[in-house]
Amino acid sequence: MPKYKPPRSNLGRSSFLAQALDTGTKDRTAGNNFISQESLDNITNLLPSLEIAVSQVGSRLSVRAKEIRERASAVGKTKRYLRDLWVVLKRRVERLEQPAEVLTYYQLPLDGLTPNPTAQDEWLMLAEQVVKGDDRAVLAGYPPMTNPSAAELAEVLAAAKKESHDVAMADREYDQAQETMAALRPQAAELIAEVMAELRFNLRKKDAPSQRRIMRSYGAHFSYLKGEPPDPDNGEDE
Repeated sequence: MPKYKPPRSNLGRSSFLAQALDTGTKDRTAGNNFISQESLDNITNLLPSLEIAVSQVGSRLSVRAKEIRERASAVGKTKRYLRDLWVVLKRRVERLEQPAEVLTYYQLPLDGLTPNPTAQDEWLMLAEQVVKGDDRAVLAGYPPMTNPSAAELAEVLAAAKKESHDVAMADREYDQAQETMAALRPQAAELIAEVMAELRFNLRKKDAPSQRRIMRSYGAHFSYLKGEPPDPDNGEDE
């Protein structure tokens, strides 16, 4: 026996209600009152907000993915500059026979082992401390770093911090879109259940395949057991 599959996604619920509204309006015009005018009115009231919410969730998710990708690129560039600076620093200290304590201005331990944090924010904090440390090293009488310079590191750091801020804003906007969607989801599910209940009642005197054909025209989908013959013209049902 084919089993009705209620829509499980936000887009699926929106699509079901849009199709139910279109088919139901046409059916009532033709005198086939398979669902009530009250249900059509309820769909009419809810659908615009639901469609906007579905669109917003999708667009905000795309923006968030873009910002995350751009942040990763910017942080990666900061890491490369920082590692290059450390390499040049260690060679300079060795070449000029400077004391190992110079390394500490640039967030390196006395043994010169290069830090390798796992979090992006930690890399940005390290880069910021290295930029400040270069100023302190100069005040202490040591030459400023070059190739890359602290100023160059500061420039890529600023870009990475901006991208991190953009990700935070994208996260917030995506969360807000999800909250709006979450508030509408129960209403959509309830309306879909009401449409299906009305269809089952008003189609109860028709044979089962006819019921399913009409229900499909309202957006319903059905699944079949393995080996079970599908209804003729069952569309995309499985």
